[in-house]
Amino acid sequence: MMKRFWIMLAAAAVLAGSGCVEPVVFAEVFQLRKDQKIYTACNIWYTDPENIDCRNIQQGSFIPVGTEIEPVGTDEWSEKITFKAAGKTFSIRFDNGIRLCSMRDYIEETFTTSTRDELFKDIPDKARIRIVRGEVVPGMDRRQVLLAFGAPAAVRTPDRKNETWIYWVSDSKTIRLVFRGDIVRKVIAVDL
Repeated sequence: MMKRFWIMLAAAAVLAGSGCVEPVVFAEVFQLRKDQKIYTACNIWYTDPENIDCRNIQQGSFIPVGTEIEPVGTDEWSEKITFKAAGKTFSIRFDNGIRLCSMRDYIEETFTTSTRDELFKDIPDKARIRIVRGEVVPGMDRRQVLLAFGAPAAVRTPDRKNETWIYWVSDSKTIRLVFRGDIVRKVIAVDL
């Protein structure tokens, strides 16, 4: 009886790991033409390039917004999104319980087919400098915040129409951005 249980458990593991969960394909997400490229849509922070948190915790180094990337692949079973940038391999650990979206939607908001020049079109020089540094200050608009910090995790900011967006700077600290209309009015550090 116990032997039968272990055989069934092993069979289930093989089925689960053999492609029952289809990978998300970047080319399909963006409907890419053959010669089209993919770029980061925001600054992506990391301390370990092979274990990037999908909350985009603002510690360590970051891959700058508008950096060309080469998709390596996705694995919804292990919840990894792997890509190359500047000769390095990076993997984002995706958690739909934090992002409250599908992996496909997360890829669509984290990467883009727009070049850095296209992303920065119509952005004033002062805001551009802040974005490149990975900073948000009062006076910046929502589009500029998205380029600098990425989309806020829906578990803390369920609707981007809210007047407050929350971002992690560590596991125990967040930044609260308070908007009036489209403009950041306050940046508040919060200990959890």
